Amino acid sequence: MPRLSLGLGVQTIRKVGAAAPSGIPVASTASVVFSNAGGFNGTYAKKIPSETVLLTSGENAFMSAGVSYALAIGDTARVLLRPNSTIQHEVYGTILGTPYANWVVLLFYWDTEAGDYVYEATYTNPSTNQTTIPTTGWSPSLTITAA
Repeated sequence: MPRLSLGLGVQTIRKVGAAAPSGIPVASTASVVFSNAGGFNGTYAKKIPSETVLLTSGENAFMSAGVSYALAIGDTARVLLRPNSTIQHEVYGTILGTPYANWVVLLFYWDTEAGDYVYEATYTNPSTNQTTIPTTGWSPSLTITAA
C-alpha cells in the first residue's frame, strides 16, 4: 500500500549543552588582578579554609568555609568573596559579616578603637555561581582578569 505524505516537516531543535559561564574558573585560578578599581587595584591571592585573610596586631581573620581572593595592605585587606563563603575571627571564633548570597568585594580592616573587624561591601555582583568569578556586571564597574 502506498504511503501518503503531506510534506509537512517538523524541525526539532535540541540543545547539546548550556553555554559556558562567562568569567574566570575558581578551581584553576590561583590569583586575579583588579584594575580600573581605584584603591582596590592589585593582585589578589586565593585563600581557602584555614588560610589567613588578614593578619593584624595579634588577631587574625581566616577563611572558615569557601574561597576568597585577598590583597592585604597593612592592617587592611581587600577581599573578593565567593557566594556562601565565611571569614572567621581567630580569637573569638565569630563569623565576620559573612556569608553573602552573591559575589562581593569587601574592604576589611581591624578597628583598634572598637576592638573588632570592620567589613564593608564596596563592589557587588548579582552572580551566585560559586565556580566562576564574574568579569562583568560589577557595581560599581571594575575589571577582573586572571593573573
